[in-house]
Amino acid sequence: MYCPNCGNQVAGGGFCSQCGTSVSSSPPSPSPQQPPPAQPPLPPSEPPSPQQPPPQYASPPPQYAYPTPAKPGFVGDVYSKSFGFLFKKPVLLWGLSMLFTLLTLLAMLLGVVPLIWLPIVLVLELGMANIFLSGYRGKEISSKQLFEGFNKSFFRNAGGMGWRALWLLMWALIPIAGFFIAIVKYYSYRFVPYIMLENPEMSATEALKKSMDQTNGYKGKMFLADLIIAGAVTVLTVIFTLVMMIPIPIVRIVGTVLFVIYYLVLIALLPLIVGTLEAVYYDKVSTENPLK
Repeated sequence: MYCPNCGNQVAGGGFCSQCGTSVSSSPPSPSPQQPPPAQPPLPPSEPPSPQQPPPQYASPPPQYAYPTPAKPGFVGDVYSKSFGFLFKKPVLLWGLSMLFTLLTLLAMLLGVVPLIWLPIVLVLELGMANIFLSGYRGKEISSKQLFEGFNKSFFRNAGGMGWRALWLLMWALIPIAGFFIAIVKYYSYRFVPYIMLENPEMSATEALKKSMDQTNGYKGKMFLADLIIAGAVTVLTVIFTLVMMIPIPIVRIVGTVLFVIYYLVLIALLPLIVGTLEAVYYDKVSTENPLK
């Protein structure tokens, strides 16, 4: 037997001689092994559920929609493009316009009879239309374009422009309604110079018909845009005229000076505005309603 405390051998029952621990003579019977406590039964495992798809909505979540700016109408778009172009090259356009006016006056003075000077003026008008259209489309412009009609098919160019003028004259000669018919036809034939410029092989009669087809649906819009310019010029003219009629010397003097300045500015700028508007009309309409 051995002491359970110090491990010393003990001869019999009693106490250990080394540490005095009581030692039993009979070995302790081992206690029966207690079974481990019973664990509660685990619940039956459920099969893993498949991944649920995200909830579907009948319509996407509402989002704030920013209002898109409205596109400008025909008149507003034409005016914004016209004045935007004029502000880019005002001096050059003004100089070419003054050259056209000077050459027109010289042709009328030196030509004496309309049969001589009228074809020259019509071809110069075609060259000026070429300058405005080329400049608006971003091309280089110069005084050479004013004389291009004389080098290339002079009689064809003069005949085409004259054919348009002749038809307008014949419409205007109709009694009573002729004046109004001529205005409508003026807008119908307005694109003849540009069609002739871009289609050198086209005859004057065909250019007249193409212009009528292309301006279909746009004559009223162009008339409204022109009416705004005519109305502004009329209102300013009436205002300055009334100021000059005021029976106060200093007011009449100031009004006269302002009227002269206004008249000179009008002479200088009105041809530029009209020429640019016509070029923008053609470019816009030919894009929306091209020739067939």
